Amino acid sequence: MNTFEKIKSGIPKTVSIPAGLEKLCHWTDTHGYPISGCFELSADDGETITSWMGFDKVSDRFGVFGNGPDGSLYAFWINDNADQKIVHLGSEGEELYILAEDFTDFLRLLAIGYDEIGFSDMDMTLEEWNDILDVEKDYGANPEFREWVMSEFKVSIPERGHEIADMNDRSFAEWIENQLEKYTSAAN
Repeated sequence: MNTFEKIKSGIPKTVSIPAGLEKLCHWTDTHGYPISGCFELSADDGETITSWMGFDKVSDRFGVFGNGPDGSLYAFWINDNADQKIVHLGSEGEELYILAEDFTDFLRLLAIGYDEIGFSDMDMTLEEWNDILDVEKDYGANPEFREWVMSEFKVSIPERGHEIADMNDRSFAEWIENQLEKYTSAAN
């Protein structure tokens, strides 16, 4: 079973799988890692969100497709308006962000090359961020991946992540907090 089939098998039927995910999986199967930064594709066993949340009441609203080195999750999320977004769930329950409105914008964000998207300062360029980390100026960047995203999806790659991700938008974090309050207090 290839990477896409593994990931697809762990995503609930309620979540729409964009064609870009299959293309990314194929690119990765062909070119290997790193894709960009520390991001890796990963298949969900169907229990990841239940484990992360501590209950299974909202698992059908998520489709996990990737992770960071610390266990952070990258997922499709269906909000209360039935809009599907790309989100980051930090491994310790922090860093809860809407990263992109759609998968193509997520790929554009990924192609910038930040080492860990959920922890990087999106107001900075990759070089500025890497200067703070005291690493090589292009650390995390994958020029081959960047070129592929631009040509395959006919898009440009922004210099700064905030052109795609608004890290000050707390709507996803608030939604998570509301679900935790609703379902963990109901259990007590």
